[in-house]
Amino acid sequence: MGSSEEALMRLGRRIAAEEDELLRRRTSDPEARARLFTADAARRARPPRQTRKRFVGAALGVAAAACLLLFFVVVQGPLTFQVGAGDGAYAGRAGAFIATPRGRMVPVVFSDGTSLRIKPDSSVRIASVHRAGGRVVLENGSLEASVVHHEGTRWLVDSGPFEILVTGTRFHVAWDLAAERLTLHLVEGSVSVSGPILGEGIAVRAGDTLEVSRKEGRFVIHRDDPETRETPDVPQNAAEPPPLPEDPPEKAPDLPPPAPNVPRAAPPRKPPLPPAPPGPSWRDLAASGRYKDALEAAEREGLGAIYEAGSAADLRDLGDAARLTGDVARAVEAFSALRRRFPADEQAAEAAFLLGIISFDKQAGHAEAARWFSTYLRERPRGRLAREAAGRLLEARLRSGDKALAREAARAYLRDFPGGPHAEVARAAAGDE
Repeated sequence: MGSSEEALMRLGRRIAAEEDELLRRRTSDPEARARLFTADAARRARPPRQTRKRFVGAALGVAAAACLLLFFVVVQGPLTFQVGAGDGAYAGRAGAFIATPRGRMVPVVFSDGTSLRIKPDSSVRIASVHRAGGRVVLENGSLEASVVHHEGTRWLVDSGPFEILVTGTRFHVAWDLAAERLTLHLVEGSVSVSGPILGEGIAVRAGDTLEVSRKEGRFVIHRDDPETRETPDVPQNAAEPPPLPEDPPEKAPDLPPPAPNVPRAAPPRKPPLPPAPPGPSWRDLAASGRYKDALEAAEREGLGAIYEAGSAADLRDLGDAARLTGDVARAVEAFSALRRRFPADEQAAEAAFLLGIISFDKQAGHAEAARWFSTYLRERPRGRLAREAAGRLLEARLRSGDKALAREAARAYLRDFPGGPHAEVARAAAGDE
């Protein structure tokens, strides 16, 4: 297990080195920066009499530079972010997984002003955050990103095997896991995209749309240049087309003679409709992202009745509302009802995945989480969350301390997803290095 932990530590050291380099670049005093890295060489080159005086000056320079670095470390800590909107919003943390249901968009807002809009039926993981940006993994689906540019900004968006390097821009990106197709439309700014077929990276500029098909082994960039865009040639003095002729009026049908004056029975009275509940329904509240209000409205309506009579989509929405407001008990109840009543539904399999997320993130039940992730992979081995489930299964096995099962999960991950975000940890855990 030590090798997998070393892999995680190597990753952390690499990120820390990048951040340290960023701090050195951001030091505003060039003389202090020079003294920080050349003080010792300067001391050796000076005459002995001046050594003490020069050394004191260099030491003060080093101290000033260190204080400046410490200022950046303390004041500008890692970014924070919020998931959702309104009363249903909650503070996210690195490693957070967000699976949006059908028909529901989820916003993510970071403390530097950067924002994501995760489109419906998508799965995204905020893999890491640091002072200058972070890494976002788009497992499947699509998102819109608006990255605010600051000095040293560095965001990475992983879409399947492709990596998008962002410094400040707005773009839409979609990754179809089944078709292995990447689509990137850049609204403003510029990005660099690297990965299979693309090599070390190609530049995409504002207005461009990049389409990459890994299965077909090709890519194309559609340029959107306003100066060369073709417009239809319409004469300025073109006459309006004549109006279409109106249909001739239909002849009125002959009316039957009036019926004799025979008394008729009164029609039966319809039963009165039940009064509508005050305010929007819990479904409407959930659809608008007001998860806390939605859960309270569902409780007033009767959770037991919803568990037994609601549709699969109702139970998924109710479970998501409870999960996103931190009500673990209600989320487990809704997802369990979904799996019990609709065992063959796609959303029942995803409920198993989400139960694993709850066990892992909220309850620290790593063995239980592994059971749910395994359940998802058994029911949907090629499902849209399969790669994420395999990675989380590996994490759960490692945390639970079962070396044999962790090795098995690692080798399965490398077999099915050799280029996935958990590949380095999987290689260390597999013991094949």
